[in-house]
Amino acid sequence: ALREISGLAVSPDGRVFGHDDEHATIYEIDVTRGAVVKSFSIGDPAETGDFEGLTIAPNGDFWLTDSRGRLMRFREGGDRATVDAERFDTGVGEPCEVEGITYQPSDQSFVLACKRMRGRGQRTDAPQLRVWRVGAQETRAWGPITADVAEAAGVSDFQPSDIAFDPASGRLIVISGLDGAIAEFGPDGALLSARALGHRHRQAEGVAVLPDGSLIIADEGGNDRAHISRYLRRP
Repeated sequence: ALREISGLAVSPDGRVFGHDDEHATIYEIDVTRGAVVKSFSIGDPAETGDFEGLTIAPNGDFWLTDSRGRLMRFREGGDRATVDAERFDTGVGEPCEVEGITYQPSDQSFVLACKRMRGRGQRTDAPQLRVWRVGAQETRAWGPITADVAEAAGVSDFQPSDIAFDPASGRLIVISGLDGAIAEFGPDGALLSARALGHRHRQAEGVAVLPDGSLIIADEGGNDRAHISRYLRRP
């Protein structure tokens, strides 16, 4: 059983994948049974680092980020296989502690979520999201975020732990593991909804949306096993 899942992603054919926090190991997860289908890793032994987010592009490329916004691009491997990765540096690592990544279909870019911004004068009352494209020398802000999300959700602090686009609505979903909250934003950065997750979620670290609209949230398990919750889309 997995003790920790630090990020979630959905493949073009609807399968769910998660990743380890300290090792570049990727797991395919059957969310119906709550079981690991297979695992594969980057490097042999698996590379170590502070890995914080996973996303899968429509062409099947996997993208894994560490906390400094350094990305690895690779293809899916078989069970217990080892794969090679191509490396990119988004350049956000100086001011931003990255905690999540998602592919943005509208302009074929990636959105990285900053758990916190380093340096003086940085806002901490709303998520900091940065957009990066392959080949770009710098990132730009996504949004701008137009509301104090923590206040809207009824929590004391909102620090993103993962992000995902809902392909059906185009909304950006952001979760915060610190105080347990979820927020949805429109393409213009306007806050559409925000709410606390409740005590059921110990520490939400991964979020993904399935093709049928179901919302998947993964929680760290601490000394126990990780937990995955599935919320069906309401008609």
